[in-house]
Amino acid sequence: MRGWVRLGLLVGAVMGTEPLAQTSEFLPMTPLGSECLPVRVVVKGDPELVEPVYEQMEFDVDFSGLLRVEEESFYGEVTVDATRGERGTVLSACLKAGGETLMDRQYVSRSRSREALYPLVHAVSDDMVYLLTGEQGIASTRLAYVSRSGSSYALMVKSLDPREQVMVLRDEEVITTPSWSPSGDRIALTSYRSGTSDLYVYDLSEGRALRILSGGGLHTSPAWSPDGKKLALTVSEGANSEISLYDMASERLVRLTARSSIETAPDFSPNGSQIIFTSDRLGFPQLYVMDSCGGSATRLTGVHRYMDSPAWSPLGDRIAYVARCGGDFHIFVSDADGGDVRQVTSEGTLNENPVWSPTGRHIAFSSDRDGSRAIYILELNSLKVHKLSQSGECYFPTWSPVARHPAEGG
Repeated sequence: MRGWVRLGLLVGAVMGTEPLAQTSEFLPMTPLGSECLPVRVVVKGDPELVEPVYEQMEFDVDFSGLLRVEEESFYGEVTVDATRGERGTVLSACLKAGGETLMDRQYVSRSRSREALYPLVHAVSDDMVYLLTGEQGIASTRLAYVSRSGSSYALMVKSLDPREQVMVLRDEEVITTPSWSPSGDRIALTSYRSGTSDLYVYDLSEGRALRILSGGGLHTSPAWSPDGKKLALTVSEGANSEISLYDMASERLVRLTARSSIETAPDFSPNGSQIIFTSDRLGFPQLYVMDSCGGSATRLTGVHRYMDSPAWSPLGDRIAYVARCGGDFHIFVSDADGGDVRQVTSEGTLNENPVWSPTGRHIAFSSDRDGSRAIYILELNSLKVHKLSQSGECYFPTWSPVARHPAEGG
């Protein structure tokens, strides 16, 4: 969670699929209800490439929540010719639907390695999703998260395929609460490397972190505005925590709340006009919404006495959050006004850090369901959970934006 227990807890190849268990007190999460269109996938070419290309395409398509791979389909068929040659690795993809050719193009990597296949396959899959449904795919996106191993902390980045997670930042001091920028080139995070809780922005292209806020208490839980020009964050001095807004251009920090209660874990609405956050102004943590320039806040109707770590869906129609049920922590989803509450997790005792995919069809979260904390992704149409992280104690996932523009033609 980005609020009450998270700092205390910190300081103190996509794997198999399992159906999400359903429980008890609250209504379980229900499928989004989208009709998954059947498509046929045919892969030919280099015998060494056929199997890995088909397996990844099958995963990408089924994981989209919009399409499903079938042996026969009258709706659509993609034929991929996978080859290695002087140009490197080449995927030639032809997509047909209803007797019409929607796409006939090549995807090329200069590398001949097996790892070079995956970005090409993701690009084919995302273009296929877009051309058949009009919605963007997320196969080319990545997730970043914190991994702890012994006394070391690292910021990891993982693609939605069998490639190893990549360590982009490592420290012996705590790294926490990463947040991927809307432009996809930066990750805001909190680091204790200087002995204080400072706010950094890590530039993925330059491979370096720039400290932007330090001193004067703790600076945690950054959340980017949709235009990438501002960061909402928690600034704590002593026992008091407030929501503040940092302007990237002017480097000005403005406090948005001023109460004796704990205010934390901000997140912007998709249009940037509002911020949802956690406050214990009633004596226990609940969710509140205020204008992004500050002012009075309205409590979100809630059915839990303990609510934290709110995350606004990309369409603005739903909120994911963490609630305490007995002694356990689980993830829930409600309508934006707090109604129609659905329970997302039921396994494990510590399910935290919900974050939406850029299309709103998936939720990533951390969970101890397998004994140690790891990153999982729930696809909201099939309600199947996929384990993403590979090693270490992993938490605080943050999702990259859609990495590329879908094809609009052949």
